[in-house]
Amino acid sequence: MDDMLYTRSSFTTGYSLDEADVCFLGIPFDSTALAEGNQRFGPVTVREALKTRISYIPEKKSNPFGDLKISDIGDIDWVPGSFDRTSERVKDTLEDVQDRNSDLFFVFIGGEHSVTLPVVQELKPRTVVQMDAHLDMAEDYQGNRFAHNTWASGLFDMDIELIQVGCRSYTEDQDVGKDYNDLDRIKKQIKKADGPFYLSVDMDVFDPSFAPHVGFPEENGLSPVEVFEIIDEVFKGEVVGMDVCEITSKKLNNRTAHLAAKTILRSLSNL
Repeated sequence: MDDMLYTRSSFTTGYSLDEADVCFLGIPFDSTALAEGNQRFGPVTVREALKTRISYIPEKKSNPFGDLKISDIGDIDWVPGSFDRTSERVKDTLEDVQDRNSDLFFVFIGGEHSVTLPVVQELKPRTVVQMDAHLDMAEDYQGNRFAHNTWASGLFDMDIELIQVGCRSYTEDQDVGKDYNDLDRIKKQIKKADGPFYLSVDMDVFDPSFAPHVGFPEENGLSPVEVFEIIDEVFKGEVVGMDVCEITSKKLNNRTAHLAAKTILRSLSNL
């Protein structure tokens, strides 16, 4: 009898962790991001966008979903209201996954931007490239040591270089005179940095005309062409993983989720 099972559980043909090249994991935590909310729906909306997009990247002559074996293991069972307990679940899950396959490239879908910190603590890259409208370097937020706008300050406790791209909203005491939109300077900094790298993309790095569904939109952001230019530069080195985060719309096929999907595909086209 012919195979009549016309089903799929995710955005592409699934592979087991043992044989996969890439592992997708959603982290729908959003308990510290009070503005607008709905970041918890990011994994759902991005996966739906990935289902409906053509995965071929013409300018790279690459089709990530055809060229790579991808395992989507679902979402972290997060703990509402608790960054610490959710972080432990993220780290425990990654440890177990890496025990099964130590060669995986990771794609994480947030969630608010705080989810990047436990991922980096577990994967231990030498350099983090943060693409973001905000520095996320506050010392605390409403009594929380780690939140969507403080997580990057936690990297100072680790031997990690932080390269920030696209930042254009920060406090007076954080102003060190850098032009975070000087892409030539940033590309030179990336070339000099040590790998492995980790790439974190807050969707508000894009100008709101391209990505309107974010919690804290800032005008004069980067274009997709500029963001992809930096992504291609990062992937000239060894990269252990990436994330996209801070999508606030829970509507399927929204513009920001589709751009996040394209950002993931562009990144994977470099593997």
